Amino acid sequence: MSEALSPGIAYGCFELLDVLDATPMPLGAARSLGKLGVVSSDRVTTCAQLLGWTEINDAGLLVPTVRGQSIRAMPRTEERLREALLDLVDATDPPWIQGARFGRRHVLQYSPPEIAQVCREAGLATGLVPEVVAFWDLLAARARGLHDVRLNETGRQGERLTLQYEERRTGKPARWIALDSNADGYDVLSSVSDSDGAPLCIEVKASRAGLTGDFYVTRNEWDTAQDLLNFAVHLWDLSASHPRLAVVDIQGLAAHVPHDKGEGRWESVCIPFSSFAAVFVVV
Repeated sequence: MSEALSPGIAYGCFELLDVLDATPMPLGAARSLGKLGVVSSDRVTTCAQLLGWTEINDAGLLVPTVRGQSIRAMPRTEERLREALLDLVDATDPPWIQGARFGRRHVLQYSPPEIAQVCREAGLATGLVPEVVAFWDLLAARARGLHDVRLNETGRQGERLTLQYEERRTGKPARWIALDSNADGYDVLSSVSDSDGAPLCIEVKASRAGLTGDFYVTRNEWDTAQDLLNFAVHLWDLSASHPRLAVVDIQGLAAHVPHDKGEGRWESVCIPFSSFAAVFVVV
């Protein structure tokens, strides 16, 4: 079955909004316009209604909604495409949205080709600029049924600080692994030093509660850490105007990780930031 949204349908919807803004018309007439862009006006009209961009007014004419007018007013096509994706998610709760919980790569790989292409044309398939990161965080939050993404924003700030810190430390850009997938067991891939290019895998934890905060280590993160040759945890204290960092190696972390006993198997452990108070420094 054809997807409700594709790049061609989206561009057709943008054109339909312009047409209806100038000339409201009955729904049947809009469906009979022929082609809007490269797609039939019937499919475009159906999509525009699904997204909540058009409605029938009291005179029985199809017109842009307030939401449709706001889409039409957006100056950048990329921005319009991103909003189309979010409106589609709100309208249909498609199965592919669940992939957003695991990172950008999962959506691009496992969503229908039409949706992946919309993501690419919306400038979402690559890049680390704040608006792209914010989009994927918002999509992940909607997949989890959340609308308050402040906690995730704190984590992202910590990851950004780690990327900046590692580039200063090694002289080379680090890779933001967690943006594309959170299934790898670490967030940032850097190098051991400016003279040693061996990979260093970094798990990032951040808190705005200072040393009264805490962080969780999952079993997957711990198992991954043990398998890696070089691993570190970056703890970011974001409670003051100048962030503080504690770099904890696997031996330091091991002192706070439980052991399986009997038939029991631990899945996550909560560790207070105060456990590493002595190693926090302003950076």
